Amino acid sequence: MPGPKWPICQESPPKLAGPVIDRTLKGVRKATLTTVSQSTSGNSPLSRLESGSASRAGGVPGGERIGGLLTPPQVVMVVALVTAIGFLFWHWILRQHWMSSGKPADWGHAYVIPLISGYLVWREREKVVRTPITTFWPGLLPFLLGIAAYFVSVVVIRNHMAQGLSIILTIAGLALLLTGPKMFRLLFLPIAYLVFAITIADRIMDSITFQMQLIASQGAGLMLGIIGPLMGFAVEVKGNTLDVTPKGGTTIPLNVAEACSGMRMVIAFIALAGAVALVSARHWWQRVAVIALALPVAVLMNVVRVAVLGIASTFDGELAKGDVHMMIGTVLLVPGLLLFLGIVWALAKVVEEAPSEKKAVLGPVIPTRGWSALSRPAFVFSILVMIACGVSMTAGIRYAGIHLRKKEIYAPNHRALISLPTETPTWKQIGTDKLESAEIEETLGTKNYITRTFLRKDRDKNQEPVELQLHAAYYTGGVDTVPHIPERCYVGGGMTALHTETVPLKLDPSLWSLHGGAREAEKRGVYRQRVPNWSPDGAGSSVTLPIDPGSMKLRVTEFATSGNVNGPKIYAGYLFIANGGHVSSAEAVRLLAFDLRNDYAYYLKVQFTSRSVKSAEELGELASSLLGELLPEVMRCVPDWIEVEEGRYPVERTDKDPS
Repeated sequence: MPGPKWPICQESPPKLAGPVIDRTLKGVRKATLTTVSQSTSGNSPLSRLESGSASRAGGVPGGERIGGLLTPPQVVMVVALVTAIGFLFWHWILRQHWMSSGKPADWGHAYVIPLISGYLVWREREKVVRTPITTFWPGLLPFLLGIAAYFVSVVVIRNHMAQGLSIILTIAGLALLLTGPKMFRLLFLPIAYLVFAITIADRIMDSITFQMQLIASQGAGLMLGIIGPLMGFAVEVKGNTLDVTPKGGTTIPLNVAEACSGMRMVIAFIALAGAVALVSARHWWQRVAVIALALPVAVLMNVVRVAVLGIASTFDGELAKGDVHMMIGTVLLVPGLLLFLGIVWALAKVVEEAPSEKKAVLGPVIPTRGWSALSRPAFVFSILVMIACGVSMTAGIRYAGIHLRKKEIYAPNHRALISLPTETPTWKQIGTDKLESAEIEETLGTKNYITRTFLRKDRDKNQEPVELQLHAAYYTGGVDTVPHIPERCYVGGGMTALHTETVPLKLDPSLWSLHGGAREAEKRGVYRQRVPNWSPDGAGSSVTLPIDPGSMKLRVTEFATSGNVNGPKIYAGYLFIANGGHVSSAEAVRLLAFDLRNDYAYYLKVQFTSRSVKSAEELGELASSLLGELLPEVMRCVPDWIEVEEGRYPVERTDKDPS
């Protein structure tokens, strides 16, 4: 009996199951590989769909980004924004360039800071291109606040550092407005790093770094004291100065040019530490630790710099002068960098971290709007605001008669202080004028100066001689100049400041007459005085005195030499004659000399120093005697400010002048 017949539909599967499944799996694998390949090359249906939708929306796929970061429309937007920022803040940028080029050892690193900030953005490009860009209108508040703060710091505060901080606030607000909070998280640190490109006010910088310079000098003295016996030289530390004396040779002073200033390149080292921290350190606590160690590293590198100068000077004394300071300081940035990298490595070893098995999963590249992004309301609005503010600020400043950039001005015929008489009825010069080296003159900031010692003639033979040193220095033009004053310079030279007070100068008012050509001369206290007959070349003429000369005062400080408070004392006092007025404070001279209403700016520091006196009052009496006789001659070495106010001086040459 035949067995049952299986239906075809039941027989077929057992016979065909193996081949069908094999062919099916091969087809799936082939299809999968094809899909992956197409997806990778951007030709998959999903990729084409996304590309098509992005294209229809005016978008640009990630593959067309320049440098893996910006699309061509974004490059145009960035260039437009940078141009608008430059137009709005051109005055600050130009002045920062002058400061950086004028003091490359202190602020030359400012040129590199924007490049480092750009690198910090490019370094995060994988995250940047995958972070959505949105308009965040609350960012308009810090953007406008930064512009307003810049205007106030220009017109009211008149502080370069405050202006720079305002610019950074403006840039941060602009980034928040145009990119949104998510993107701003990636841009915050690069924008904040720009703070290292701002020149810090000299008053703040010197107050912070002056003591650091003292520490560095002591450290260098200790190092040279150890090396000296081995190499055959001796070293003596006096404040910020070190005297290196080779066997059988003459003494070579070190750090003389920096004796009254702060430590150089300290901001450059902090900026270097910040860059290393942001690039190499993985955690916030490591970054804070690296930046906190920047100051000790700067002090250490300065110790090494001075020690290297001291050793080099024993072979050639010229190596301790000129540009060698800057060259060695720049070279030491390399070991400073290695030291910071070593700190990062050591901090990473302090806390051993288990390797993470999870890897960050990056999302897809965010399509951009393409050229249509140039019409974004926030972008157009920010460009128009910066252009409008730049134009209106410049026009408003000119309309109000405000002069942000001061012109240089000199005495008629460029009469220099060296022309002051060497003898008066009561005083006569002893010795010769003290001339400084080119390096000291560069630090002093002027070549129009005089340092001359006078001896009082009306002393009996039985009385001790009375000597009084006169130092005067003329400055013009620069707005952020910080005067060199004894409280800083003498301490830098190794002296100890004991006491400071202000004493009045007692001048003879019977020699004065009201200035007939000055407006409200009596109310303002504008007087003239005739040049005495004993003047070598000015007898019979008259000069304009500082406004209200009867209130002139001297700021006097008592110093102990060699750190011995019970030893001999030196008294030094000074005042400033600036833009027709006078003050006795280094802080006040800037406000007087650089009044925004004036197109020109100058100030003259007049300083008296004596070892012969026993008190500040006695120094004031001697200074009153010498200055009372020399004041007309001194005023011949500065511009007549009444003539300047009336527009009669200086006579500026125009294209119409026949000469």
